[in-house]
Amino acid sequence: MFTGIISHIGKIENIAQPSDWELSVKVENNKYSSDFNSDDLLIGASVSCSGICLTLKKRNDCVLFFDVSDETVSKTNFLEWKVGDFINLEKSLKVGDEIGGHFVYGHVDTTATVKEIKKINGSFKVVFLVNKKFMKYFAPKGSVTIDGVSLTINEIIDNTFSVNIVPFTWDNTSFKIYKPNTLVNVEIDILARYLERINASK
Repeated sequence: MFTGIISHIGKIENIAQPSDWELSVKVENNKYSSDFNSDDLLIGASVSCSGICLTLKKRNDCVLFFDVSDETVSKTNFLEWKVGDFINLEKSLKVGDEIGGHFVYGHVDTTATVKEIKKINGSFKVVFLVNKKFMKYFAPKGSVTIDGVSLTINEIIDNTFSVNIVPFTWDNTSFKIYKPNTLVNVEIDILARYLERINASK
C-alpha cells in the first residue's frame, strides 16, 4: 500500500523480455528527500513505479530490477515506456507513516490520455480523457491516482476530468515531461469501488 506522495524519480535503464518483461530503473537523487535509500530495500519489497505496484527482485547499488507480467502490461501504459524515460517512485507505506495523500494500492484500473495542459499562474491544469465506463468512479473533490501521484479531481465534463498540479509536484514528478496525448496510469479511489459493490448488493 502507498500514499501517492512521490519521493523520487527513476530513470529507466533497460526493458527486456526474457520470459515476462524485466524492468531496470535507476533511482535519481532528490535534493528534497533522502528516504528512498535503496540499501534499505529488501528483495521482495513492493515499489510503486508510476502507479504500478512491482516486486523488487534484485538491486545493484541504486538500480532496481523488477519483473512485469503480461497482465500488468495489458492494464497499464507500460508499453509506452522507453529507455531514458522518467517514472515516479514510492516505497510501500509502513505502519505509523504519515498519509499525505490517500490510500493507494498500486493496482492500475485503466489508462487515460492527457487532453490539455494549461498553466494558471504558477500551477498547471491538466485535463484527462478516459473511457466513459469509468466516469462513474470520479467525483469533484474526490481522490484519484495518476501515475502513482495522489491528486484531487477538480472538474468533470463528459468523459474528461481535470486536476490542478502545484509547482512542487510538477517539478518533482514525471508530470513536467507530459504533453497532450501522453498515456497515463489511473487508479480509482478504493472507496468508490466499495460503494459500487455495496450498491450492487442491495
